[in-house]
Amino acid sequence: MLGETTADDGTDEPNHTQTAAGELADAVRTTLGPSGLDKMVVGENGTVIVTNDGSKIIEWMDITHPVGRLVEQAAAAQDSAVGDGATTVVVLIGALLEEAATLRSDGLHPTTIIDGYGRAAETAIDHLAQYERSLQSRHDDRLAQIAKTAVTGRWDDASTERFGELALTALQAVEFDTSRLTLKSYPGGELRESACHDGVVVDLKTSSTSLDTLSHPGTQTHAEPAIAMVDAEIGIEEPSHIESVTLQDTTQRSELQAHEQDRRTELVAQVVQSGATVLFCQKPIDEAVRTALVQRGVLPVERTRRDEFDVIARATGSTPVLSVDELTADTTGTVASVTQRTVGTSQTLTLQGCPEEQRATLLLRGGTPHVADEVRRIAADCIDVTRVTLDDGAFVPGGGAVPTALAMDLAALSSGIPDRTQLVFDGFGTALEALPRTLATNAGTDPLNTLATIQQRHDSGSETVGVGPDGHPQDMIAAGVLEPATVFTSALQRAVAVVTQILRVDDIVRTSPDKRGTDSEHDHSHAATGGYPWAVGH
Repeated sequence: MLGETTADDGTDEPNHTQTAAGELADAVRTTLGPSGLDKMVVGENGTVIVTNDGSKIIEWMDITHPVGRLVEQAAAAQDSAVGDGATTVVVLIGALLEEAATLRSDGLHPTTIIDGYGRAAETAIDHLAQYERSLQSRHDDRLAQIAKTAVTGRWDDASTERFGELALTALQAVEFDTSRLTLKSYPGGELRESACHDGVVVDLKTSSTSLDTLSHPGTQTHAEPAIAMVDAEIGIEEPSHIESVTLQDTTQRSELQAHEQDRRTELVAQVVQSGATVLFCQKPIDEAVRTALVQRGVLPVERTRRDEFDVIARATGSTPVLSVDELTADTTGTVASVTQRTVGTSQTLTLQGCPEEQRATLLLRGGTPHVADEVRRIAADCIDVTRVTLDDGAFVPGGGAVPTALAMDLAALSSGIPDRTQLVFDGFGTALEALPRTLATNAGTDPLNTLATIQQRHDSGSETVGVGPDGHPQDMIAAGVLEPATVFTSALQRAVAVVTQILRVDDIVRTSPDKRGTDSEHDHSHAATGGYPWAVGH
């Protein structure tokens, strides 16, 4: 175990720079693969979250150790870049550090291990090309299999199929341009009720606008409405500085009230004159103005989220104005229809048939708020890996088939290396085998027997054999367990980069803020220009 690695001085003190990474790897290892278990994350306020997403688990953990923060950053970067493989990164980091500890106990210097790991990683990535398969087109049936492979955990076969269908349908609706796709999830339903909708879905829960108070119960559709957009507050203008108004008698009060009412009437008249059917305002709308607009047949939506406001403007061809007085027919846009409906307990507007920019919204449902969030996360992963595969044009068999094949390649090559780098290559290959071993362990099968069987199958020419969903060796291509080649390549590169940084550290130096401040004041000429700033002050 990494926690038992000894320090360089020969004492029995553990090497904490490696222990922290090993503990993180142990924390998420059991979540890897279709048989991986979930983690229950309990927040300080008592919030309970159950998930098997390695990147989210690490994100929610309270990590203070600087090396642990390095691993956390690598997992987050992997998830952000390709949408999958964060757990793979952490497991690989832990395995590579464990092998490095063994190599150091055999007398190898850290720089030898670092150089060897770099060469082994380059060799593995070069050999990865021979295990890649190419996609035929955007309509390749294997895209659905790739999307379904990203669904791991406690979902049944029917749900896995549904996730794959939803991901492909959503991507096809926007011609695989994810910048025009929005994901929204709502509790109070089932996954089978999820659907991809043409256009933009506006969630009124984030707005103070209520369709019930505006006397628009149930589902209602406005055909070819004119869309007006105001990027400012609508109502009686507030003074820019503190003012006080003194009223001498009731007549002056009546005149002030009449003036304010006249101004509200002007605002409503200007909106109606522009021909607007739906008015989106990024800021609040005066309640009296809002009520009057509804009475005149205009649907007002206030406090529209900035991102949605900008999307609606682009998609409808509307020109946002800074004052209602600037509204004209030329500043309005349009869509085929605006539909008001209630989804779960949330009120929404769906703008369909956007003329200026093709948009789609994947509306997802889950029984509880937590399940709805998990459904959204999984759908996002499915979409990300599908898009990445299409961009790269290549995929590989999953289930640890590729790491096993690469480990065998490195073992064959290491026999021809004349120096001690041969040991590093062997250790690197053993670290790669941690992935199929973990998959087998999580599925409840013997990892050593499973790995030995897979290696035998590979020797006989079946290089696509890996750990099946039941934990037994199986042809991954035939089973439809496919992964983007980029996910494994990215995970391997990030893991090696982090391990290289960690191996270069032999101790963590902690400094006090006062001493650091004194040094910076009196010795500016020797300010640090490199090194590892993340190790200071933790």
